[in-house]
Amino acid sequence: MNDSFLEKVRSTINKYSMFEKSERLLVCLSGGADSVSLLLCLKDLGYDVRACHVNHQLRGDESDRDQRFCEDLCSELGVELFTQRIDVKAYCKQNSLSIEEGARKLRYDVFRSVSADKICTAHTLSDCLETTIFNLARGTGLKGLCSIPPVRENIVRPLINCTRDEIVGFLNAKGQMFVVDSTNLSDEYTRNKIRHNVIPVLESINPSLFKSYENTIGFLRSDEQYLAKTAEKLYPSVCVNNKIEISGLLELAPPVRDRVVVRWLEDNGLKISKDNISFIVAAAQNNGKFNISGDLCAVCSKGWMVLDQMGKNLPENDLTVEITSMGDYSYFNRTIHFELLDINRADVDIANFHKKFTNCCMDYDKIKGGIVIHTRRPGDSIRLVNRQFSSSVRKLLNSSFDISSRKSAVVMYDNDGAVFVEKSGAADRVKITEHTKKVVVFSIKDII
Repeated sequence: MNDSFLEKVRSTINKYSMFEKSERLLVCLSGGADSVSLLLCLKDLGYDVRACHVNHQLRGDESDRDQRFCEDLCSELGVELFTQRIDVKAYCKQNSLSIEEGARKLRYDVFRSVSADKICTAHTLSDCLETTIFNLARGTGLKGLCSIPPVRENIVRPLINCTRDEIVGFLNAKGQMFVVDSTNLSDEYTRNKIRHNVIPVLESINPSLFKSYENTIGFLRSDEQYLAKTAEKLYPSVCVNNKIEISGLLELAPPVRDRVVVRWLEDNGLKISKDNISFIVAAAQNNGKFNISGDLCAVCSKGWMVLDQMGKNLPENDLTVEITSMGDYSYFNRTIHFELLDINRADVDIANFHKKFTNCCMDYDKIKGGIVIHTRRPGDSIRLVNRQFSSSVRKLLNSSFDISSRKSAVVMYDNDGAVFVEKSGAADRVKITEHTKKVVVFSIKDII
């Protein structure tokens, strides 16, 4: 049993090119059967693993029990463990989020703070089927039917083709204990209703349910990947300077057209919904106007669809500013002041320097060529200071700026790509260290 299970996981890792033997892996360890089996499996396969346990403090003594179990398990295995307690309820109340949303965001923030090449979560084929059924019940498209992706950026799921029964069998064969979350035993939550009531009925109809589902989800993911890549390839020719060419959009096949609209909504940090997609397409077909949210409208004029916000001038054109020397530079409605400092002196305290100029300084000698400021380009990414993975510049800007100010957000580049994103910080490759001699510091101010 154990050999076949390990081989199945090894095959999944190779199939999706999840990681290499040289990479350091972080296992998200709850103490439940899935995450415990993931930790043991990756260790048995010879990977360099460490683990992280997040105590959400939502189940009182049971939450503390789970943390102690993870600490004891990792001590026994000789695996480095990081633990973090988070106050989910307070965070959700402060940010008007559901417990599930808030817990997930905080949990992944903790995972990303730990140094590792890849973050390994213990999602299984059983989780995928439950998610597909849940999405189908509430209404979804092809992407929703595809359920949980095996790989997303630096997050990988090596157990994605394993069922819960296979996992429990693997642990039983090893004589390995695990903890049980009591909330998983009741039917209070929708996912539990699907697990306890819907899936057993489906298995009575088809005893090979999970094998059939694994084949089906493979076909669906292949189709979704093809459509997504096609839309991504055509997007730059249809969307220029954040404006959609109406004739180009309407020439596309509906599945590709809708994905182009989704990308446009994503680029502008707007809600993605069936209604928004349908109404934007209808506005394009009728040369009309659609109120997307609040005072923001999609307006068709002279062959283009643009965003209009109650008379506010949203920047439409790209702007490039080349930094040729230190001093002040204008960029849209902003002023950026650059200064070059020599810190290769005994009287300079690096720690205090970091505190004073947090997120607005770079090692001058690590910059390749010159510095240029220009609006974000499709596909831009940056690996921020002390991060082990790259982040989409678009996503960083969407999370930090509203649509009226996003276009004028400051993004700096050198010859090798993005080196700074406003409100997110500098690239790891230009960070200041004890070996730094010259530092470029800068400040950004709005022109009133």
